[in-house]
Amino acid sequence: MWRDVLDLVLPVRCVGCRGPDGPLCPVCGRSALHTQPSLVPACDRPGGDGPAICVAAGVYGGALRSALIAYKERGHRALARPLGARLAAAVTVALSAAGGWPGGAGPVVLVPVPSSAAAIRERHGDHMARLARCAAATLRQRGYPVRAASLLTLRRTPSDSVGLTAAERRENIAGAFRPVGARPWRHHRTPKGSTIVLVDDIVTTGATLAEACRAAEAGGFVVRAAALVAATSRRVPDANGVRHDR
Repeated sequence: MWRDVLDLVLPVRCVGCRGPDGPLCPVCGRSALHTQPSLVPACDRPGGDGPAICVAAGVYGGALRSALIAYKERGHRALARPLGARLAAAVTVALSAAGGWPGGAGPVVLVPVPSSAAAIRERHGDHMARLARCAAATLRQRGYPVRAASLLTLRRTPSDSVGLTAAERRENIAGAFRPVGARPWRHHRTPKGSTIVLVDDIVTTGATLAEACRAAEAGGFVVRAAALVAATSRRVPDANGVRHDR
């Protein structure tokens, strides 16, 4: 509440360049919000479990990285709408690649990757559920039948994954998610035949997306694609289609 009050009476600086025209000045806004969505390799799980199609709206760096950190960790909720619009762009490309839009994919449900209760408290709300709602609202304004629903929850809280290898991340996240209720499509009034798109803020190795896909399919859903706001540079192929670990 105090942050919202201060934002009304104090100048809001740009989260990218720290200039006076915040929360994103026109220059940083163009850098962060006008990136070209692209396919990225999403899942590292053995056997290929996970969404076959994964699209990120941009690379996790520069102004886009600053905007995500400010929104996620510093409570700049005003960034939810523009970041949600970037997520919506990634959803559109992902479903087109999966054979959905513009031909029509039927009802589409954006399912956010769940956060722990502690993270939700620290961030004063579920940041991904909020982004999913903003993305769905953006797409509905364009005439697409889209809604957001939190169909997954945590069975257990995984350890901090910073510094872990891809294999360690897979082991750390395995079994962490579960569907909400025995029949999540009834719990959230989601038709069982709906097109499911997993959404998250950042993809690094793809282990979290693969686990979310496993949990969603355990609940009776078929995941058509995943959409992200950003992908770390190791997940984005270069001009020759080669990925470089960093």
